Amino acid sequence: MNMTGVSLFAIKRETKQAWTASGLRIPVTVLRAKDNVFFSKTDTEQYLAFGTKDIKRMTKPEAGNLKKAGLLSGIRMIRKVFGDFGEQQVGGAIAPSSVFIPGDVVKVTGTSKGMGFAGVMKRHGFKGGPKTHGQSDRERAPGASSSGTQLGHVWKGKKFPGRGGNKTVSVENLQVVVVDDATGEIWVKGVVPGAINGTVQITKVNTGKFEGMFKKTDKVEKAKEVKEVKEVNAETKPVEAEPVKVEEKPAQIEKKVEEKKEVKAE
Repeated sequence: MNMTGVSLFAIKRETKQAWTASGLRIPVTVLRAKDNVFFSKTDTEQYLAFGTKDIKRMTKPEAGNLKKAGLLSGIRMIRKVFGDFGEQQVGGAIAPSSVFIPGDVVKVTGTSKGMGFAGVMKRHGFKGGPKTHGQSDRERAPGASSSGTQLGHVWKGKKFPGRGGNKTVSVENLQVVVVDDATGEIWVKGVVPGAINGTVQITKVNTGKFEGMFKKTDKVEKAKEVKEVKEVNAETKPVEAEPVKVEEKPAQIEKKVEEKKEVKAE
């Protein structure tokens, strides 16, 4: 079934490096999408529940909706989603492999890290002013904000200092490299917005191909094969015979000594 446009929610974990089957090193971000539940569905809308929470900390209307969906534990969030989930039953858990496979192209949406109140150099990447010619106090200043006389006002949307980050950011054209239902992990090639333990939304955009990841078991098996081949070659290699030493008799030794004396006398 075509799952293009279907989204799952996940918790962002660490970003690390990994190796493909051909030995190429790539950056990957680990996303844990274990607690996705198909919450409710109507003719025009469908909702997905994600995360776990103590049911005592939920309001009575929320607890009543959970009871209708057949859920016994509390949930962290309920979001409206799009895409065709097929014949997914209400209240049923959604495995990551039922939506994503290695090679899929996805879009990941999350909330970027907040920077607090930041200047224009940190917030917008301004170059800053010159450090010489008497401008000792203008190194990080934004500079002029408007024209002088004609239309001498500040245009709306002008880049100024202010609160930086903490916005919804989407990164497109990321590739799925690993999907593990046992741990609920989805490995994505590249970086994902947000801090560790932040919630992100993974949306399937297209299908693709991926060569697979390098496995340590493959390396161990290959080493065993090489060792077995060396042992077989060592067994089949012909053994060289040692030269047989012939012990000489005393009479033969005396004869050689006399021959050497005669040669010296001549």
